[in-house]
Amino acid sequence: MENVRQDRFKKRLLTSLVLAPTCIVIIYAGGLPLAMLLLVCFMISHQELVFLSRKIGNFYFYYTIGLAYLLFTFASFYVVGSDKELSALIMVSLVAFSDMGAYFAGKSIGGPKLIPKISPNKTWAGLAGAIVTPAIALVMIEISLDVSGEKIINLSLFLLFGALIGLSGQAGDILISIIKRRAGVKDTGNLLPGHGGLLDRIDSLLLCAPVFIALEYLLIHVE
Repeated sequence: MENVRQDRFKKRLLTSLVLAPTCIVIIYAGGLPLAMLLLVCFMISHQELVFLSRKIGNFYFYYTIGLAYLLFTFASFYVVGSDKELSALIMVSLVAFSDMGAYFAGKSIGGPKLIPKISPNKTWAGLAGAIVTPAIALVMIEISLDVSGEKIINLSLFLLFGALIGLSGQAGDILISIIKRRAGVKDTGNLLPGHGGLLDRIDSLLLCAPVFIALEYLLIHVE
């Protein structure tokens, strides 16, 4: 069992090392490259949605709801990416920090399970890590970008912003986990070695996009 886990971790790490830099460059480029990336990801996610919906049985209901969700979240991601060149990178970074915070807090602290029947590996400690880590990360990003120091008084807002991004990422993860549980599958697909399907990898990121837009809008008007 330990060898299987190590092999999965190695595949996961190699896949991330190959895909992450490529995606970061495309997201930073924005425009047509970002649109093409999102289109490809949407088509793959759609196929995984069809697979999951057929597994569940009530195909048209889950497919319709899932399709609406994918359209809304992918469109939101494009809006974030086309608004400001750094916005999408900041959002992706916050989700990455949230995932790392959840992993290390869950592994090091452990404790009571969050939703054992849906996602056995999630703990309350992991959830706390997923919320606190992006909050701190966003404050540090804001401090590094705001050389004038004019926005320091709003650090509490950035803490809340980051925390809500972390919370929405966990909600997106749990949402896909619920669907997989209903479908009776471990992964949404086998496209990415060590990760499973594409939705297994971007589930946290999708729901964050519309939340990021709403929070950014509120933050601008509060300031």
